[in-house]
Amino acid sequence: MQRPAAFSSLLVFFGLATLSHAAEPLPPAKGPVILTISGNVDQTNSAAGAQFDREMLETLGRASITTRSEVSSIPQVFDGVPLRAVLERVGAKGNAMRATALNDYVIVIPLEDLQFDPILAMRADNRVLTVRDKGPLWIVYPRDAHKVLQDIRYDSRWVWQLSKLNIE
Repeated sequence: MQRPAAFSSLLVFFGLATLSHAAEPLPPAKGPVILTISGNVDQTNSAAGAQFDREMLETLGRASITTRSEVSSIPQVFDGVPLRAVLERVGAKGNAMRATALNDYVIVIPLEDLQFDPILAMRADNRVLTVRDKGPLWIVYPRDAHKVLQDIRYDSRWVWQLSKLNIE
Protein backbone atom coordinates (compact mmCIF):
# COMPACT_ATOMS: atom_id res chain seq x y z
CA MET A 1 0.00 0.00 0.00
CA GLN A 2 1.42 3.37 -1.01
CA ARG A 3 1.35 5.96 1.78
CA PRO A 4 0.19 9.47 0.92
CA ALA A 5 3.09 11.93 0.67
CA ALA A 6 1.69 13.94 3.57
CA PHE A 7 1.81 10.85 5.81
CA SER A 8 5.43 10.14 4.86
CA SER A 9 6.26 13.79 5.53
CA LEU A 10 4.77 13.52 8.99
CA LEU A 11 6.75 10.37 9.72
CA VAL A 12 9.97 12.07 8.61
CA PHE A 13 9.11 15.21 10.56
CA PHE A 14 8.68 13.22 13.75
CA GLY A 15 11.91 11.28 13.19
CA LEU A 16 10.30 8.02 12.17
CA ALA A 17 11.79 8.14 8.70
CA THR A 18 10.21 5.21 6.90
CA LEU A 19 9.76 5.57 3.20
CA SER A 20 7.59 3.26 1.13
CA HIS A 21 9.09 1.54 -1.88
CA ALA A 22 7.94 0.14 -5.16
CA ALA A 23 7.02 -3.53 -5.25
CA GLU A 24 8.84 -4.32 -8.47
CA PRO A 25 12.57 -5.13 -8.36
CA LEU A 26 15.02 -2.41 -9.28
CA PRO A 27 16.37 -3.19 -12.78
CA PRO A 28 20.10 -2.98 -13.45
CA ALA A 29 21.50 0.26 -14.84
CA LYS A 30 21.97 0.11 -18.62
CA GLY A 31 23.93 3.34 -19.00
CA PRO A 32 26.71 4.92 -16.97
CA VAL A 33 25.91 4.85 -13.24
CA ILE A 34 25.56 8.38 -11.88
CA LEU A 35 24.15 7.59 -8.41
CA THR A 36 24.67 4.71 -5.98
CA ILE A 37 22.48 4.40 -2.89
CA SER A 38 23.60 2.05 -0.14
CA GLY A 39 22.95 1.45 3.53
CA ASN A 40 19.52 0.80 4.93
CA VAL A 41 17.57 0.23 1.71
CA ASP A 42 15.19 -2.54 0.67
CA GLN A 43 15.97 -2.56 -3.05
CA THR A 44 19.34 -2.98 -4.70
CA ASN A 45 20.48 -4.00 -8.16
CA SER A 46 24.21 -4.54 -7.59
CA ALA A 47 26.71 -5.53 -4.90
CA ALA A 48 27.35 -1.80 -4.34
CA GLY A 49 23.66 -1.08 -3.61
CA ALA A 50 21.02 0.58 -5.74
CA GLN A 51 22.68 1.98 -8.85
CA PHE A 52 20.95 4.47 -11.14
CA ASP A 53 21.75 5.73 -14.60
CA ARG A 54 20.23 8.97 -15.91
CA GLU A 55 17.30 7.24 -17.63
CA MET A 56 16.35 5.31 -14.49
CA LEU A 57 16.26 8.51 -12.46
CA GLU A 58 14.18 10.33 -15.07
CA THR A 59 11.48 7.63 -14.90
CA LEU A 60 10.88 8.48 -11.22
CA GLY A 61 9.22 11.79 -12.00
CA ARG A 62 10.21 15.35 -12.73
CA ALA A 63 10.42 18.38 -10.54
CA SER A 64 11.55 21.94 -11.04
CA ILE A 65 12.75 24.60 -8.59
CA THR A 66 13.41 28.24 -9.42
CA THR A 67 15.67 29.68 -6.76
CA ARG A 68 18.89 31.47 -5.95
CA SER A 69 21.80 29.53 -4.52
CA GLU A 70 24.71 30.40 -2.29
CA VAL A 71 26.84 30.76 -5.43
CA SER A 72 24.38 32.80 -7.51
CA SER A 73 22.27 35.82 -6.60
CA ILE A 74 20.31 35.38 -9.84
CA PRO A 75 17.48 32.82 -9.68
CA GLN A 76 18.09 29.71 -11.75
CA VAL A 77 15.65 27.04 -12.91
CA PHE A 78 16.75 23.61 -11.72
CA ASP A 79 15.11 20.52 -13.22
CA GLY A 80 15.48 16.97 -12.01
CA VAL A 81 13.80 14.29 -9.96
CA PRO A 82 12.32 14.63 -6.47
CA LEU A 83 14.80 13.27 -3.92
CA ARG A 84 11.87 11.75 -2.04
CA ALA A 85 10.89 9.68 -5.11
CA VAL A 86 14.41 8.26 -5.41
CA LEU A 87 14.52 7.30 -1.73
CA GLU A 88 11.03 5.79 -1.89
CA ARG A 89 12.04 3.72 -4.94
CA VAL A 90 14.81 1.99 -2.99
CA GLY A 91 12.80 1.68 0.23
CA ALA A 92 15.15 3.86 2.27
CA LYS A 93 14.75 3.58 6.04
CA GLY A 94 16.63 5.73 8.49
CA ASN A 95 17.07 9.18 9.92
CA ALA A 96 19.81 10.56 7.69
CA MET A 97 21.74 10.11 4.47
CA ARG A 98 25.47 10.53 4.01
CA ALA A 99 25.89 12.35 0.69
CA THR A 100 29.21 11.99 -1.11
CA ALA A 101 30.37 14.02 -4.10
CA LEU A 102 32.84 13.11 -6.83
CA ASN A 103 35.43 15.37 -5.13
CA ASP A 104 34.99 13.38 -1.86
CA TYR A 105 32.97 16.13 -0.14
CA VAL A 106 30.78 14.36 2.44
CA ILE A 107 27.91 15.67 4.55
CA VAL A 108 25.18 14.00 6.59
CA ILE A 109 21.72 15.28 5.67
CA PRO A 110 18.76 14.54 7.97
CA LEU A 111 15.86 12.87 6.18
CA GLU A 112 13.57 15.43 7.79
CA ASP A 113 14.85 17.78 5.05
CA LEU A 114 12.46 15.96 2.71
CA GLN A 115 9.76 18.26 4.11
CA PHE A 116 11.27 20.98 1.85
CA ASP A 117 11.01 18.80 -1.29
CA PRO A 118 14.63 19.03 -2.46
CA ILE A 119 15.44 17.63 -5.89
CA LEU A 120 18.32 15.88 -7.57
CA ALA A 121 18.89 18.45 -10.29
CA MET A 122 20.15 17.21 -13.65
CA ARG A 123 19.67 20.51 -15.49
CA ALA A 124 20.11 24.19 -14.67
CA ASP A 125 18.51 26.81 -16.91
CA ASN A 126 17.79 24.10 -19.50
CA ARG A 127 21.44 22.93 -19.65
CA VAL A 128 22.34 19.37 -18.74
CA LEU A 129 24.66 19.51 -15.73
CA THR A 130 28.08 18.06 -16.46
CA VAL A 131 30.90 17.39 -14.01
CA ARG A 132 32.36 20.76 -15.06
CA ASP A 133 29.26 22.64 -13.93
CA LYS A 134 28.31 20.84 -10.72
CA GLY A 135 26.74 17.74 -12.28
CA PRO A 136 25.69 15.23 -13.20
CA LEU A 137 23.57 15.49 -10.03
CA TRP A 138 23.17 18.39 -7.62
CA ILE A 139 21.00 18.31 -4.48
CA VAL A 140 18.96 21.53 -4.71
CA TYR A 141 16.63 23.02 -2.10
CA PRO A 142 13.88 25.60 -2.79
CA ARG A 143 15.98 28.22 -0.97
CA ASP A 144 13.86 31.22 -1.96
CA ALA A 145 10.61 29.55 -0.88
CA HIS A 146 11.61 29.06 2.78
CA LYS A 147 13.50 31.66 4.81
CA VAL A 148 14.94 28.92 7.04
CA LEU A 149 16.78 27.46 4.01
CA GLN A 150 18.77 30.69 3.60
CA ASP A 151 21.25 29.52 6.20
CA ILE A 152 24.78 28.08 6.02
CA ARG A 153 23.67 24.74 7.48
CA TYR A 154 21.33 24.21 4.51
CA ASP A 155 23.72 25.76 1.98
CA SER A 156 26.24 23.03 2.90
CA ARG A 157 23.64 20.39 1.96
CA TRP A 158 23.53 21.56 -1.67
CA VAL A 159 25.84 18.75 -2.76
CA TRP A 160 27.03 19.23 -6.31
CA GLN A 161 28.65 16.38 -8.25
CA LEU A 162 26.64 14.01 -6.05
CA SER A 163 27.62 10.40 -6.63
CA LYS A 164 26.58 8.42 -3.52
CA LEU A 165 23.98 8.38 -0.80
CA ASN A 166 24.31 6.08 2.19
CA ILE A 167 21.12 5.75 4.23
CA GLU A 168 21.77 5.67 7.98
